[in-house]
Amino acid sequence: MPRVRAAANKLLEKEKQFRQRLYAAMQEFIQQHGIPKERFADVMREAILDVLLRSEKSTDYKHSYSVIVNPDTADIQILHRRVIVADDEVEDETRQIPLSLALEKDPEAVVGEDFYEEVELSSLNRNQIDYLKARLKQQMRDLERRALYDRYIHMVGEVITGEILKATRDELIVLHEGNELSLPRSELIPGKDEYIPKDSTFGGRRSRSTSSIVKAVIHQVLDPRKAPASRPIVILSRTAPAFLEALLKLEIPEIYDGIIRIRKVVRIPGERAKVLVESYDDRIDPVGACVGVKGTRIRPVVEELRGEYIDIVPYAADIKLTISRALAPGKVMYVNVYPHRRYAKVFVPPEEYARCIGREGINVRLAQELLGYELDIREVAEYGEEEDIELTEFSDEIPEAILKALQKEGFQTAQSVLQFPIDELQKRTQIDLPTLHKVYEILQAEFEE
Repeated sequence: MPRVRAAANKLLEKEKQFRQRLYAAMQEFIQQHGIPKERFADVMREAILDVLLRSEKSTDYKHSYSVIVNPDTADIQILHRRVIVADDEVEDETRQIPLSLALEKDPEAVVGEDFYEEVELSSLNRNQIDYLKARLKQQMRDLERRALYDRYIHMVGEVITGEILKATRDELIVLHEGNELSLPRSELIPGKDEYIPKDSTFGGRRSRSTSSIVKAVIHQVLDPRKAPASRPIVILSRTAPAFLEALLKLEIPEIYDGIIRIRKVVRIPGERAKVLVESYDDRIDPVGACVGVKGTRIRPVVEELRGEYIDIVPYAADIKLTISRALAPGKVMYVNVYPHRRYAKVFVPPEEYARCIGREGINVRLAQELLGYELDIREVAEYGEEEDIELTEFSDEIPEAILKALQKEGFQTAQSVLQFPIDELQKRTQIDLPTLHKVYEILQAEFEE
């Protein structure tokens, strides 16, 4: 008898220790990843139930088991429900229990009633325990990735600072608040971002240098249900326009407070960027506010971008003026705009041509991307000022009624028509759009010739 009691006590102590370890592991996981306790309990319940059903090799027994998990105490209770039947009527021992056996455990057992029997975790065999561990590991991984998604999905466009844990051929693994994020090498500033050599890991006695710290923008957060299980779901970038925009917001209070609005950012990482800004306060110069006294505000941003030159372009309602500003540091003489084609001819002095174009066309390419216009840069000395033509000169190609309708609204020359948005011209003249498109084609053809 003492041996039986000792064995029972030993079993109880083993069960107690198991629950204590489980409780500690559960609490650590919940706190570290910020996962709701109730969700964690659901995962535990599903994993244990799956193990039990797997041993039965059928989901038909799903309602034969109940699993209760208390994440506050690590108390896990497994109940096996069976129906009490007469001893000679047992057909399925998983679902039914003979009356004689039920009476041994409960003197008040009655045929037809449900009989609940507790299943101890310690009664699971080695295969069941191994499967439970594997299933829980996978479930916890899925839960962790979902929590990571919820944590960062609302931070897209924000700048974070993290420590590089590992550098491979394709990416840097960045540690941020205990989470592993991915910074692909394709998102590093070409030829400028030199952190850790490829295929290396921080560790051992290697000293922590400033090269182990990286600042980047949260560029994308992948859906954990679709992303590969082995890959980080949070993608960082140092080349995205959003990185420059976020840095400016951090350094310039007027942008952070919404007094100055960034309308668009375009950049060739490490080379040049253009930022179109608009001030909602006429008393504040957006360029001066962004650059700061002697460049004090813009300098930290330029340094973070490894010397990338940043043009601050003030927005103007007059597209001609905005185009002239976007081509800085080159100087523009005048601009002819054709809004319906998103096209503009820009006339510049010969000595300013190279500056407007920029090295390898960088300056004009960025200006076009910033404004969404095709910019045709022309030297005034070569082409001369483009002459205008009276509308009456087109009387042999355009019906007289159409010409009179245009002249009535103040349009006397071809250029005055071509530089006016076609949709607005239609509203003013009530000329149908197909006819107006034909008029535009006739007028434009004259200048192209």
